[in-house]
Amino acid sequence: MSGFQRSSGFTLLELIITIVILAIVASFAVPSFRETVLNNRLTSQINEASSLMSYARSEASKMQDGVITVCASADSASCSGANTWETGWIVMRDLDGDRVLDAGDDQLLRISQALEGGNTMRIAGLTSGGGSFVQFSGNGFPIPPGIGLSAAGTITVCDSRGVGTARAIVVSVSGQTRLARDTSGNGVLNDHNNANITCP
Repeated sequence: MSGFQRSSGFTLLELIITIVILAIVASFAVPSFRETVLNNRLTSQINEASSLMSYARSEASKMQDGVITVCASADSASCSGANTWETGWIVMRDLDGDRVLDAGDDQLLRISQALEGGNTMRIAGLTSGGGSFVQFSGNGFPIPPGIGLSAAGTITVCDSRGVGTARAIVVSVSGQTRLARDTSGNGVLNDHNNANITCP
């Protein structure tokens, strides 16, 4: 009895349908995965900024004289980053408070590298009106920008998606940090003055 045995493989039509289904599923999964990666990066970077401020405050409270300076740095050795903290930043024991790492007296305590992903980091308020540095005195409190002014401020990290996904921390006049909240319910976090944060 001669018989014809049918092959049990996929037909061309079945293969095409399978590829189309996989492409449709991937078109939904890839953007979601990308959003997760971007959100995790922002969270990691704002957590690092919060940790850095807590560290600077702690180091300042150990000192009787002088200040701890935290500043944006493009070269990991000096306050050379203006207000663009995404280039990196440093923490230093700055006895005379001049934001210059003087040989013998001052000490570089910590270096943070540039932010990944093209993200930006800006500071509003705190010690520097221009947002280029923060200084902590021997009591662990941020030094205000002038007599009678508040030393509170906000640190904001943004990516290309803008303020809707940005992360921020608020630094109180005592130097304690907390995550910024959307108190107005408009989808944008609020800063230390209860205004909407902004991205460059």
